[in-house]
Amino acid sequence: MTIEISIAGPNTQVLAAEVEAFLAEAFQETPERRSQPEGWTPHRGDPLTVAALVLAVPGAITATLDLAQRARLAERIDGLRERLRAKAAPEDTVSLLTWGETDLDLIAADRDSVLNRIEKR
Repeated sequence: MTIEISIAGPNTQVLAAEVEAFLAEAFQETPERRSQPEGWTPHRGDPLTVAALVLAVPGAITATLDLAQRARLAERIDGLRERLRAKAAPEDTVSLLTWGETDLDLIAADRDSVLNRIEKR
């Protein structure tokens, strides 16, 4: 099982670095960068000029979190969201991909939505 995060827009590399640092610190996992599948188009922005990538993290991090872990992770998620908001342009997207559900916008989503989605994976 993996968690996939799609990053698109003019600040893709900067935002990807923030997400990678977060995942390394929070889960002691190194994400794998992947190219988007053929035919994939971002939800916002110009698909011809938008760079995109997906960070995939091994499913080991998706084990059920206890309350203490959830609280620590919540603080880290808040920090990540603040850093993403500070660095993102209006056309940037950072989305938690969940097949079968609507993608979750990590820039706009609240902390509990992010935590709940991670725990479902």
